Amino acid sequence: MSLSIPKSLAISFIGILSIPPIAFASFQYIYPSDPDLTYTKHGKLTVEWVKFSESDNFTEYLAKDKTFDEDTLVANILVMRNYQKPQSSIYDHEQVRYSSMVSHQTVNCRSRTVAIQDLMLFSSKLSKGNLVKNLYELDYDSGEAQPGTIAEKKVTTLCGFTS
Repeated sequence: MSLSIPKSLAISFIGILSIPPIAFASFQYIYPSDPDLTYTKHGKLTVEWVKFSESDNFTEYLAKDKTFDEDTLVANILVMRNYQKPQSSIYDHEQVRYSSMVSHQTVNCRSRTVAIQDLMLFSSKLSKGNLVKNLYELDYDSGEAQPGTIAEKKVTTLCGFTS
């Protein structure tokens, strides 16, 4: 006794089972999610990024490797920010369009400030694509981290403050 499934039933069954993967892939194409952990490679340098914060406009990652100077209470971190939509800014009298940025930031635990030292803007997400603009030695300090901001979250996380 052999069991055989009619072709129309088999095709229907395969079609029904393929709906969830197609729907998931379509949803990810329209609304891509940012992973919790990702790696990027720049030349010989490979960086491991861990998701730090997320909003409607962007997702921010911190490099896993950080340095902390216990004498000055200053942490040096690399931050990658992926924007949901391409950004446009004017630098040195020219318009720049970018989708992600990598910055070198210092977090001062004594003054509770976050300062951007260097900034690189990339044409694609996850710091891929072309390097659109690089700005070095900015030393931009936004002042004391305000409650509820990403800067305050960096200060509390990296400095070990509870409030």
